[in-house]
Amino acid sequence: MIPNVIKDNKALITAAITVAITISMSLSFTININNTINITQERLNQTQEQLNNTQQDLNILEKFVERNV
Repeated sequence: MIPNVIKDNKALITAAITVAITISMSLSFTININNTINITQERLNQTQEQLNNTQQDLNILEKFVERNV
């Protein structure tokens, strides 16, 4: 009886460790995805700001051209 309990405990401990490692890897993967999303969002925001600035420059240029044609 005792050897079976020891084997069962080893199996439970192994299963628990496997589950813990899986959860840890899953969380790490999720954190990496979230970091990637945040970086991408920041880059999109910067690109949008650059596009807005370019649009403002084009508007100024257009007014300049209209006055001088």
